[in-house]
Amino acid sequence: MRICYINPFFYPFRGGIENRIYHVAKKLAQKHDVFILTSLLPGTSEYEEMDGIKIVRVKSFFLDIYNPPFVWNGDIRKEIEKIKPDVIDFHYRWTPNTTIQIANLKKYPKVFTYHNDFGEGTGIIKYLSYINDTIFNLFLKKFDKIICISEYIKRRLKEHGIEENKLITIYNGIEQDDVGYYEKENYFLFVGRLVKTKGVDRLIRAMAMANIDAEIVIAGKGPMMEKWKSLAKKYGVKAIFPGWISEEEKIKLMKKSRAFVLPSVYESFGIVLLEAMKYGTPIIAMNTGGIPEVIGNAGMIVNNEKEMAEALSKIYNDDDLAKKLGEKAITQVKKFSWDKIAKETFNVYEEIVEKNEG
Repeated sequence: MRICYINPFFYPFRGGIENRIYHVAKKLAQKHDVFILTSLLPGTSEYEEMDGIKIVRVKSFFLDIYNPPFVWNGDIRKEIEKIKPDVIDFHYRWTPNTTIQIANLKKYPKVFTYHNDFGEGTGIIKYLSYINDTIFNLFLKKFDKIICISEYIKRRLKEHGIEENKLITIYNGIEQDDVGYYEKENYFLFVGRLVKTKGVDRLIRAMAMANIDAEIVIAGKGPMMEKWKSLAKKYGVKAIFPGWISEEEKIKLMKKSRAFVLPSVYESFGIVLLEAMKYGTPIIAMNTGGIPEVIGNAGMIVNNEKEMAEALSKIYNDDDLAKKLGEKAITQVKKFSWDKIAKETFNVYEEIVEKNEG
């Protein structure tokens, strides 16, 4: 089968969407012709191969603003006609010209993989997201199948008028090569973009309420960094902001952290949770979006800052609890293998290709 993934961003630009595309594409490229059609961004080349995947980049207008950057792709349809795929899997809904080009293609079976909540964001971004997503839903109905990364996303799309028979849940995954328990130290960890929707202000206030002698490492970059540094200082919280960290540094921190904390306002899935859980790291996270589906019984789900403070205190003061949750995390993370996810995804492709041929 010839499979074409379309997303305006791909490696070396890395995020949750790009990681999912890469891992599924790499698995399927072992037996199939797999292409990734993406943007020609600064520092990238028009064509390259990576782990059996053929990457084609089209000339694009790129505006490097934060969260998210804006890109306007060139003639995607022209490249699709060159590739002649059996199936297209599109992953992004903030590039209107690309959406129009793909949605109006009638000769190719099409899948859309839905990664984020409907109307996700805060302030003006939430308003713009709602407008964008409402318009996008008109095009979404033209796709043969919609893969949802969590049952939560599936429910949200049903609420906004998408036919249930078009929706299927296929979770994100994690590599299973280094799963195991590591001894913990007495610091907590957050890794992610420093934007309002990640809710780090709630974590800082919860740390102050917990009244424990522990540091919180807040790794990542973004427009809220200075404000959150000031907030930590105001509350007397021992917060370390190392900025962007390498993959090696992230793994080292995750292996040894007492618990990984995700205080997000919105979170459709949270791949970062799996990244921490594979090292036997307990989770403390807000009860929002797809988070409970990911964690299972491997962490503490909280509904507000007071409950988060109580969870921080419990895990900090109870070694047995921390280790028990860590062991459960290892069991839970094994449910999210890329082999399983690639197989489930290919089954969707086969289904819609056979349906279109019939």
